[in-house]
Amino acid sequence: MVERRDAVLNADKAGDTDIIQRSLADLQRYVSGHMNTDMGNGLYLQYSYDRAYDAALSAASEGTNPNSAVYQQASVDCRSRFVGGVESFRNDYVQCVLQRVETLSPDADATGRANLPEADNYRFDYISPVWSLDFAGLFVALSALVVLLIVIKIISYGIFRVLVRRYYKRA
Repeated sequence: MVERRDAVLNADKAGDTDIIQRSLADLQRYVSGHMNTDMGNGLYLQYSYDRAYDAALSAASEGTNPNSAVYQQASVDCRSRFVGGVESFRNDYVQCVLQRVETLSPDADATGRANLPEADNYRFDYISPVWSLDFAGLFVALSALVVLLIVIKIISYGIFRVLVRRYYKRA
């Protein structure tokens, strides 16, 4: 399991999402097929989270992008203010949008408007089965069978002893 976990962490460091997904699936198959594979607190993909966090911040801080939230908000604010002639609207509207984008510049607080990823989405924890059909599982089953036979022997010995005492009391 340690090798598979290290493979996931190395793939996370490299940044290839296909390899990360394949490594996670391999780790999950191994953990779910073997007893006593404890992952502790789970596995956290720190580098993937950092990349997603940085991408969300850069997307939020692009104020000049016409599809960004800052530009859209500035456009709505300025359209509602200037409804005069075409020439006035064009000149005043452009100046207003530039000023609003500068005022609403996300450089001051990009984290407030960014759609940041959830950290729990980058934590993976797999649970191992109580029993599996491998060497350890067969040994556990054999041990349970021996314990069951010992318990049956003790109970049958107790019953036999009670029956013998009753038989000799009558005679």
